[in-house]
Amino acid sequence: MKRLFLLSFLFLYLQASFAAEPPKSEQQTSVVKSEDVIGRKIGEYKLIDQDGREFNASEFAEKPFVVSFIYTSCIHICPTITLSLSNVVREKAERLGKDYNILTVSFDPDRDTPQKLKEFGSNFTKDFAHWRFTTAGKETIDRMTRDFGFFYKKDGDHFQHINMVSVVDANGHILNHVYGIDFKPDQVLSPIYHPDKFKKGDKAGFAGLLEKVTLFCYKYDPSTNSYKLDYPLLLQMTLEGTLLFSILFFVWKKEIIGFFSGFRKKKD
Repeated sequence: MKRLFLLSFLFLYLQASFAAEPPKSEQQTSVVKSEDVIGRKIGEYKLIDQDGREFNASEFAEKPFVVSFIYTSCIHICPTITLSLSNVVREKAERLGKDYNILTVSFDPDRDTPQKLKEFGSNFTKDFAHWRFTTAGKETIDRMTRDFGFFYKKDGDHFQHINMVSVVDANGHILNHVYGIDFKPDQVLSPIYHPDKFKKGDKAGFAGLLEKVTLFCYKYDPSTNSYKLDYPLLLQMTLEGTLLFSILFFVWKKEIIGFFSGFRKKKD
């Protein structure tokens, strides 16, 4: 009876440990919302590019494309994300426009004019035909960022926002998000060239849970406009887990040793 209770307790604890969410906050829920939209079909958006031309986002359909959200007044984070995208282009420069396109969207339409977008974009590419720097009216921006699960909020003259780029497949479905600012080309190119490996269902299971724990263990630092590892949360989780298993082992030491000894004999 004790063995059954012990196994049930351990199972419930492990399940709760992986499934439990940390305290709710804008930063944590923004990651959850971004993951929730994976697999959804994006809408239609009328945008204005770096040359002042209006176009529909559907023009990028029929082949995969990468979407990044930035604002040009950002001092460090947005340029670094865009630089990481330029490294993606450098990795497959001859395939840009043939296998994939890139769409960078400013969520600061009041300040990011087409001229500013072109000046910003010129630091990273000369091919504005297949990597467009765009903006739109506030209503369109709000709808587009909501569809992509992208969190941003005005904070004085700057914005708080999640650091990610999104990969959309040839049928207009959001295939994957790549988080962070200094990502590797393969993290973006793999979903483009191997889309079957990035179906939403494939993220389930133990690996998916670990991925979520990693995401949840990061917290937003407004002083640097970035996400940093939440060491107190990791320490708390480690200490609580160690303490609980120590108590269980002390109380049911004989049962635990006996159970594993019996299991080993059956295996032999």
